[in-house]
Amino acid sequence: MLHNITMKRRMLTLTLLAAALLTGGGLLNAGGNSRNAEIIPVSIYGNDDRVDFYAADRIMQKYSESTVALFADSAIPMDEASGRYKLKNLSLKGKYNLQDGERFAEQPVGAFCSGVLVGDDTVLTAGHCFRPDPRGGPCERVKMVFGYAVTSAGQMPASFPAGNVYSCSQVIANQVDNAGADYALVKLDRKVTGRHPLAINRGNIGRTSELGVIGYPSGLPVKIATNGSVRSIGSGFFVADLDTFGGNSGSPVFNLKTLKIEGILVRGGVDYAYDSGTGTAEDPRSPYAYTPGRANVYTQNGGRGEDVTMIKEVQALIPQTEMERYLDEMQRQQSVQRQAPARVVPAIYYPGQDNGMQVQPAVYYGEPSVPEPTFI
Repeated sequence: MLHNITMKRRMLTLTLLAAALLTGGGLLNAGGNSRNAEIIPVSIYGNDDRVDFYAADRIMQKYSESTVALFADSAIPMDEASGRYKLKNLSLKGKYNLQDGERFAEQPVGAFCSGVLVGDDTVLTAGHCFRPDPRGGPCERVKMVFGYAVTSAGQMPASFPAGNVYSCSQVIANQVDNAGADYALVKLDRKVTGRHPLAINRGNIGRTSELGVIGYPSGLPVKIATNGSVRSIGSGFFVADLDTFGGNSGSPVFNLKTLKIEGILVRGGVDYAYDSGTGTAEDPRSPYAYTPGRANVYTQNGGRGEDVTMIKEVQALIPQTEMERYLDEMQRQQSVQRQAPARVVPAIYYPGQDNGMQVQPAVYYGEPSVPEPTFI
């Protein structure tokens, strides 16, 4: 019985993804969206497209459940009485000395990097989130938390059940190149339950791909943005115009048509700008030395863009997941259906009701069948 329930839950996620692919437009047709935090600054391009978990479409919600927020163990101490890890009471506005009206200003912060589940007990993130890079944490001091999210309007997360919190057991692979690929593959202290390792792209990324990103900007609860595109392709990374901040380092970047991970966010432009009295201070170490700051905003095509390590740099270390196999099969079926020639079949009509008009045979184009989601 338990095995059947587990399989049904797994099929719910997979059929939702299959429905998005087979209806022909990827994620943007599937539901609703138009298109330590100091590690590496990033920024906003055009409109700020970030949304909270509760405001995202169903598929992006399922994807975000397979992402993790990286915390220093001291940032989420265990409360022995409740058996939960408590988030310290610090807001985005309070930490960064931001102006009134900044988005998400009153939400809590605490995470320093982002990551994504790519195996039963394996997380992919940015290399500089871990030692030996001086900006990262030692493996034994890093906690990885699932479910750090605003699940309904106004309900801020304040603590996490122990079942959502995992420890770093081993850094399997680590590479940091500030002008190239930057990644870390991390083994957790136990297998993850109730969440799905996501699928990666094992081919090349195109210049016109529509991109989305999920992560924890400035240490906030999970944010989802689905209005990015590829600007250019470099050696081991590509540049995109994604709305991300420090804390998004390690965030999975998705192709919204295939729903596969194309890479992980690793570096970008300036987060916050402050008035220093004589000019503008950008991302200062002591923000309270200046007047309250604001998020740095560029035009959609402005700024330096955000660097994303290509998934092909680490794909050889990531075994194929069940979700990847499923998406591959869905894409194969879709390709076969697109290539199938139209069939001419007899028209169906009732004698005497054609009003003397000649009845032409109908041309039947096979439509992809979309699996019905299974709810339990």
